[in-house]
Amino acid sequence: MSEQAIADPQRAAASRTGLLRSLLRYACDLTRNLVGAAALALLLRRPIESWCGGVAQLMGLFVLNLAAALAYDVYATWPGPGTFDWGALPAATFWALPLLLSAWLIARIGGDTRGRAMPMAVAAFALAALGSWAATALALLADFFDAVDRYYDWLIWLPIVWVAFAWGIAAPRMAQLGRWRALAAAALAALLVIGPQSTADTGAHLWVAANADSSDASGSAAVSEDVLYAQADLLEDALDRIAPGTPGVTELYSIAFAGSGEQDVFRNEAIGVNEVMADLFDTADRSIVLANNQADPGQTPFATVTALQRALATVAERMDENEDVLFLFLSSHGAPDHSLEVSLEPYQFESLTPAKLRRMLDESGIRYRVVVVSACYSGAFVRALADADTMVITASAADRTSFGCRDGAQWTDFGQAYFHEALPATGSFEGALQKARELIAQREAAAKLTPSDPQIYVGVKVRQKLQALHTRKLGSRLLVRSDSGAPRAHPGADRVRGDRARTGSRLSPA
Repeated sequence: MSEQAIADPQRAAASRTGLLRSLLRYACDLTRNLVGAAALALLLRRPIESWCGGVAQLMGLFVLNLAAALAYDVYATWPGPGTFDWGALPAATFWALPLLLSAWLIARIGGDTRGRAMPMAVAAFALAALGSWAATALALLADFFDAVDRYYDWLIWLPIVWVAFAWGIAAPRMAQLGRWRALAAAALAALLVIGPQSTADTGAHLWVAANADSSDASGSAAVSEDVLYAQADLLEDALDRIAPGTPGVTELYSIAFAGSGEQDVFRNEAIGVNEVMADLFDTADRSIVLANNQADPGQTPFATVTALQRALATVAERMDENEDVLFLFLSSHGAPDHSLEVSLEPYQFESLTPAKLRRMLDESGIRYRVVVVSACYSGAFVRALADADTMVITASAADRTSFGCRDGAQWTDFGQAYFHEALPATGSFEGALQKARELIAQREAAAKLTPSDPQIYVGVKVRQKLQALHTRKLGSRLLVRSDSGAPRAHPGADRVRGDRARTGSRLSPA
């Protein structure tokens, strides 16, 4: 055997050994940097020489940040098929440039950009990586624990603010600045961490459900066209399933309307309310859900003003106007001008105003009505809809916002208190509002939020009609009880998995 033939395998083995050693050394350096970041998070000092600098370390920490966002996105869509959304990369990586800029500027303030800028950038990226994984862990906890979920909108700011605070302390120390320069550098460092968060696109996800992939413009247009043409049949089928009423029996007919398609919470809430009504009032064959949802637009009839008119007309045909009651639930974003958002990209839908809804209800001929509106500024619907035959319940006063519009959540804060907790426990639309107001007031006070002030109006005649309905239902399925006999929350209100806005490397609140 020639010397060349012997040398080739030896060189290959040596090359593999060298590569493994390089990877091991890289992993050790990455670990040292993360341990150093943990020390910075505890506000401890780390000498500039302790950081393993270099572009390779920056790239590794950059990828580790992205992995935090990707991990939650995959979890939120599991076990369904998904795909990587390259179009979300700019939104998912926006944090990197401000951090690099802060490291360079503060090193420049200290007069040594060549020797300190790179180690400081590594420290900043490592600290951000820890913060990103902390945000992802918090999102996971909120999926399983009600206490975390209730205050998630506030809690998600903790890792953001703490990273900004820790970096504001560490950066001036690493640059060895004097007192006044250190204060200026600390403010600059914190600003370049927190500032970009206000413009973060929390709707950008690195991993999306396969049917939500819109990276191919022509494919998206084709899907939108297919969905649009299927809507007529979808609506007709849903309307055909609404059964006629039983003569001589007061029954409830339910319409749930989720107007905004940009966030899952409205669709989820409409479906949840439909399940609650079916369980408490046997409306399974006397109900319809109209919902807009960007991620899955073909599952329900679109929530549009026209579709709502059709639903009201169909219910009016099937019900006995002197015996039966309409339950209409509306969930969406509300505007200061008191209109409800009705939206689903790329379509252009007409918004829903209080006056328009009153006109639609009157034209339908439906006499007895219970209308519940879960939206900001929804109190304006009370004045527009109030009459002797109508009950109106709103999530907020006309000049107040309501809370809990988190992407993917099962309920808004109002829906959680009213439909998930109070209504199954009380069996009364009116009594449930009183209980829900107490729950909401306690939670908003604890979170230091401006009170949303839910509203109610009850017409004299509809109150009498509902008392007859409640009396008939009590003792059967109105109260959902546990084995101990104590009222419990409705089982259809279980939280869906992955109900947080994907945070990850963006470190952004829902």
